[in-house]
Amino acid sequence: MTGSTDHEAAFAKAFLPSEKRARFIQILAQPRRRKEMLVQLNGHLSYLRAYAMEVPGEQDFPDALVTLLRAKGAGPTCYVIVDGLKADGRELPLREALMLICMHRSGAILSCLPGRLAYYKPESPAPGILLERPSP
Repeated sequence: MTGSTDHEAAFAKAFLPSEKRARFIQILAQPRRRKEMLVQLNGHLSYLRAYAMEVPGEQDFPDALVTLLRAKGAGPTCYVIVDGLKADGRELPLREALMLICMHRSGAILSCLPGRLAYYKPESPAPGILLERPSP
């Protein structure tokens, strides 16, 4: 597995309902069909609510999100899954990734710790969602 498929598969297995996982992983892995799945990030991503917390409005900005994610164990970089930006499929510094996606109207996922910590930003103006699973 490459770094990208590690993050994408770990995200799907940890945070998506079982009936959505295989399709998410399969389509993201196909460059010609990837856009099809990325567009779905704009609407409502079906995530497991048991591991989700809506980020309060005052914390749903890049600087506050960096602090929040770092407090939960995020490192200096994250993996980006985003519709409409060249950053899709790349690992970027956490602050840079948050600046990009917070200023972008489309949906995005930042995988901070594969299968353990992620941030989902639906299409604006919906609030961001912190996705977190305890470490095994």
